[in-house]
Amino acid sequence: MRRSSGIAIAVAVGSVAVVAPIWISIQLAWNEALANAKSRVQNHASLLVRRSEEAESQLNHAKSLLNAVHFPPCSPEEVALMQQLAVTSNYIQAIGRVSYNQLTCSSLRTSAPIDIGPANLITENGAEERFNVWIFKAQTHPLLVISEDGLAFIVDSSLMEDLPETGPGITVGIFVPSQRQPDLISTANGGIPTSWLRTIPKGSSTTFLDDGYVVSIVRAQQADIAAVAAYPSIYIGQQLQPFAFIFIPLGLICACGLAWAVAHISRIRLSLPAALRSAAKRKEFYVEYQPIINLETLRFVGAEALVRWRRSGRVVRPDEFIPAAEESGVITLITACVAEIVAADLPHLLAIDPDFHIAINLSGPDFLTTDTVNLLRDVLATSHARPCNLHVEATERCFLQADHSRWMIALIRSLGIAVSIDDFGTGYSSLSCLETLGLDALKIDKSFVETIGTDGATSQVVPHIIDMAHSLELVIVAEGIETATQASFLRSRGVHFAQGWLFGKPMNLASLCASLHAQQAVESTKVLG
Repeated sequence: MRRSSGIAIAVAVGSVAVVAPIWISIQLAWNEALANAKSRVQNHASLLVRRSEEAESQLNHAKSLLNAVHFPPCSPEEVALMQQLAVTSNYIQAIGRVSYNQLTCSSLRTSAPIDIGPANLITENGAEERFNVWIFKAQTHPLLVISEDGLAFIVDSSLMEDLPETGPGITVGIFVPSQRQPDLISTANGGIPTSWLRTIPKGSSTTFLDDGYVVSIVRAQQADIAAVAAYPSIYIGQQLQPFAFIFIPLGLICACGLAWAVAHISRIRLSLPAALRSAAKRKEFYVEYQPIINLETLRFVGAEALVRWRRSGRVVRPDEFIPAAEESGVITLITACVAEIVAADLPHLLAIDPDFHIAINLSGPDFLTTDTVNLLRDVLATSHARPCNLHVEATERCFLQADHSRWMIALIRSLGIAVSIDDFGTGYSSLSCLETLGLDALKIDKSFVETIGTDGATSQVVPHIIDMAHSLELVIVAEGIETATQASFLRSRGVHFAQGWLFGKPMNLASLCASLHAQQAVESTKVLG
């Protein structure tokens, strides 16, 4: 009996060992596929909204020009200007004057009025919109006509809806959200039920499942326009089929190798990311401060907070653990540790020099969450520091998602905290990218600084970086200065600040405070002398 019970338990445990990994893996795969589908439809809807906003911007620009020149309505001069504006627009097909539901004249240069029918709706901005207008003989699909103040703009909405990589079954559409019962202005790749056309706050988005579809709605920030994109959930199920051929054998392997799995899990728990997570919880990280000096006065004006890790009595080099921390996402916990230390250290430094600042390094994962902004806000509140006493540095890799980066930089700068691009020249940044990010400072990477005064292939890069930073009116900080020649060259080129062993190695708080006290003593002696 006991043996039978033991066999039953063994069978049950073996069955669970086979079924559970398969079920969990498929469930996780489904959730991931669903998340990817939600992200995909939201991206499509967001892109459609951006294109709609671009189209409205072109309409407003054309309307402003036509009203500004004061040409007589339908005069040859006005018609010629209409033609010019239509040709140079991405979305406007034609422009004309409208009266009593007719185009009395237009850039099409037709002799007779063109009937465009009554308006389907009036937006909250007072513009009349007509959805299904047929004007051209060779026209294959209806056009959109938007009229306001006697001017009519003929728009081909299919140009906005021609999205890249739409894929099978993805339906997109545009509607006016201010209407009590919204109706589609246009749609592509299939029909969209009116039940999906939900009114949401301006500048927001929502994603939901409905009747076998993943649906996303995005509403413009200013324009009275919203976009909807839908993706059949059946395609998500089809994407899971290949997983079955992987997970079933894996389940069998798990049943036979449970002991190996336990050992493997134990090794994973002791892996570097797990050790870093544990170290963050146990506060094993500490900070050293790399002084930042004014190249003209050679005064210590700030310091960069450099994270250090002491593990089992040994100091682990940053290049040994930072990449793993960034890849695993644990870096956000480390950033929080650094911020907590800086918040505690800042009052000691500001008591000596109220204008001193500390720079905290942010990583790519830090730039993906608004928790980072709250973290910086907490540093200011805890330390009672002014925003100018705290700077933020981020490498070029943090700015790969330009739109999101601009938003995060704006949030941080709204606190009064300056943002610098660190290790410039080692990543992908270009002049056009720097112009739009809204940065305060640029740090020249030490790999370029060390070529100053040499015949190295990159020795001419530094002057170009400096010229570019000056043109963008960015504060410049040079890293890794080790010789007086390098310092002199950079000073002569108008570089404002510098770091490097020539001026001071990374040091603890006590040493930094002592250096600031010594600096003040020297300055006081000069004043008295």
